[in-house]
Amino acid sequence: MKITIRKFGSSIGLIIPKQLREQFNLRAGQVINLEATDAGLLIKPHRRKYKLANLMSENDRNAATLEDIIAWRNAPAVGKEITPP
Repeated sequence: MKITIRKFGSSIGLIIPKQLREQFNLRAGQVINLEATDAGLLIKPHRRKYKLANLMSENDRNAATLEDIIAWRNAPAVGKEITPP
C-alpha cells in the first residue's frame, strides 16, 4: 500500500488507512513503539509493563479466597440448592 508522508506543523506524519487501522486495531491517541529494522520501520502497539506490586495493590482484600470458594462448593446443601453434577 502506497501512502504519502505529510507535514504537520514542524513534524511529519502519515495517515494510516481505515483498512489497516481496523485490521491492526489501531485508534487515535494510542501509544505505539516505532522500531528501525533492516527492512524499514516497524510499528508495534505499546504494551504496558505491569509490576506485581501494582497489580496486587488493586486487588480487593475482602474478596473470597480460593480456599473460601472450595469450601463453599464442598459444603452440604442446607435448603433447595441445586447440586452441580
